[in-house]
Amino acid sequence: MAHGLAWLVKALKESAAQRVVRLVRFGALLMLGSLAGCGGGGSEPSGTQPSATMSLEAPTWLNSGVHVMSLGDSLTEGWPSTYGGYRFELYRRFIAAKLPVNFVGSLTNTSTGLPDPNHEGHGGWTSYDLRDGRPNALDAGNVRNWLAAEHPEVILLLAGTNDVFYTQGDETIAANLLALIDRIRELAPNAELFVGSTLPLRDPQLSGRVTRFNALVQQGLVTRMQLDARLHSVATHDAVSVDDLADDGVHLRPEGAGNAKLADAWFGAIRSTLERLNAR
Repeated sequence: MAHGLAWLVKALKESAAQRVVRLVRFGALLMLGSLAGCGGGGSEPSGTQPSATMSLEAPTWLNSGVHVMSLGDSLTEGWPSTYGGYRFELYRRFIAAKLPVNFVGSLTNTSTGLPDPNHEGHGGWTSYDLRDGRPNALDAGNVRNWLAAEHPEVILLLAGTNDVFYTQGDETIAANLLALIDRIRELAPNAELFVGSTLPLRDPQLSGRVTRFNALVQQGLVTRMQLDARLHSVATHDAVSVDDLADDGVHLRPEGAGNAKLADAWFGAIRSTLERLNAR
């Protein structure tokens, strides 16, 4: 994605309020070649698509297992790929390990070639949006609706990238993500919740903010994990690098190894839990 023009086209598609926030906050960055937020949906891909169509053939036993919800923004959706990003790579690992897993969620977009396309990756949404719903898209629901409908046994939460693009302080956006975590624990206390740390960004200013944001969230997570054996922290930030990012400096390149690295981080964290739950 070209830095300046494509970012502006994406901004124009947003609501007026969102556009004002982004333009005011990052006008200076745009002059220097700014980054796009963690969007998705109808935007054009920012990276080159793989030359061959990616697809998987799932064994008949796979979708009969543990219900797993991938929850977050466009990094969970898999944008700018068409095949589901890390979800595609994670699905491959489930097959190789012979672990029955059923992806659940209200969305199926950006999942070409993935036999089990369901997810809750909402492009452009912040932690606050995921918790309470997006004001201009209330019919898309919120975490309360999605959990009530799907009853996941394992939840993979990767959020926060969109939060750092707004003018709120680090403590405020960290509190928003922790509030989302608390809402999930309230609504699904028996689910195993795995919280990934927010991925790196190429822009140095934003990268520094992600580091501070992750540290604040981790502090809150450690306190909560001491009281909740079903809450887990996953160092997804450390699994990838800026070299794995697409031209927009935000998303993972579809043709690169970043999605596989991210899938490895998730799989290493959740494998023993999946094996235990499947053995019931």
